[in-house]
Amino acid sequence: MKIDYRSEIDKIRDSLKNYYNKQFKSEEEDYIENKKNKEQIKKLIILVNNDSALSEAERGYIIKVGLELLAKNTGSAEDGEIAEDILDSLFYDLKILSQEDIDNYYEQSSNRRWD
Repeated sequence: MKIDYRSEIDKIRDSLKNYYNKQFKSEEEDYIENKKNKEQIKKLIILVNNDSALSEAERGYIIKVGLELLAKNTGSAEDGEIAEDILDSLFYDLKILSQEDIDNYYEQSSNRRWD
């Protein structure tokens, strides 16, 4: 079964947009929803990495788009912590991301303006 990764990315993008327009009853509820949405990017990257039907170039492109989406939706310290957990897992634990992927993420990250 071929997965339409563009539509998966669009779904994640929509859930991130919807998150920013939501009101939450508590900070904990907000955090859980934020983390859940960003974890979708991690799941997508793992799925793409394991999809043998994709070429190396296609895999690299979709992973790059996923990381850019994560970077563009990382602004607060809490966002940064969630993103770091995702990046650490994909880089150190699962060995999916390369150093170049990590560098590209930080180039896209809005936190960079404070460097």
